[in-house]
Amino acid sequence: MSSCRALRILGQGLSLLAILSPLAVSAASKNEYKTMCGAFGDSSALQYAGASTDTGKYLYGANQWGWDASGAQCMTVGLDDSDDAASFNVTWSWTERDVWVHSYPNVGLESVQLPSRLDNVKSFNVSAAWDMYPSDQPDAANKTEALMAIGTKADIALDMFIDSNNITSMNASAAAFEVMVWSAIWGGVAPIGYQTFNAEAPKYTLNGVEYSLYSGFNQQYQKQAVYSWVPSENQQGIQADLWELVTYLIPRSNITSDMYIGLIQFGTETVHATSNVTFEMQKAQMDLAVVSQKPTTTKGSPPATAGASKGGAFHVAPTNFALPAAAMGLAAAVLL
Repeated sequence: MSSCRALRILGQGLSLLAILSPLAVSAASKNEYKTMCGAFGDSSALQYAGASTDTGKYLYGANQWGWDASGAQCMTVGLDDSDDAASFNVTWSWTERDVWVHSYPNVGLESVQLPSRLDNVKSFNVSAAWDMYPSDQPDAANKTEALMAIGTKADIALDMFIDSNNITSMNASAAAFEVMVWSAIWGGVAPIGYQTFNAEAPKYTLNGVEYSLYSGFNQQYQKQAVYSWVPSENQQGIQADLWELVTYLIPRSNITSDMYIGLIQFGTETVHATSNVTFEMQKAQMDLAVVSQKPTTTKGSPPATAGASKGGAFHVAPTNFALPAAAMGLAAAVLL
């Protein structure tokens, strides 16, 4: 299916430039953007389309791993990262299966430091700003109310994958641990392990933001333990050393300092909306600082991977599995 047809499905008659927002328009003259659109029935190349920034530091992914016939998604990404930042916008709509994630459009860090042992990491500084709104109401006075009016269910989250095997840590489906840092939630979406009555969830304050920690096992891959840091209120941006949230877990979970972090991605989970929603990620920067690397040894036989981690290949494995609270109930606590 062509991009134009996908846009008609998604945009309900809106023009290409109206769908893509200022990111594509401002970059068009320099040809420093790429658009990736897809709807049900497209080839997997569109479903899992990806693109690297000019320097190769960041890798965008459309990641429509849960798509269905009820909607579509169109993502435009900025390729010029001369300012060491990545920006993208995505417009989407899914009208069915409102308790399942349909996609996770994101930007991933393609650092030469990945995979890296946890005890080698000194810091992981992340900064970004974002906006989300009904596509036909970019200037809505109250964007949260406008999103709720069209039944929006979505979140913004950063994913980190960890495993004792350095190769497996680069595979979102196979890694033993997923650590999520949530930034915003709409429509009652909740992390794995969330219970409304759990007033005793561990708390951690980072740069003035209080996070609560929830944990459980991924319902699609029951062997994968998921730790989710969720802020007390929606954030409009982030600027923090997120490594503090990882080091907090090491003495309190089955994550150990000799394990590897191999995959990092930052984006939005799209679940449901009755009409188009646009998400803009603005100037995302991710920097992983490590001490001199210890010799890396692969433990055991590496599993088959869904995609290489370098060279512009996109990781096609699902990267995130949050569900609305109504779908919870089977997640067992995994904190020690």
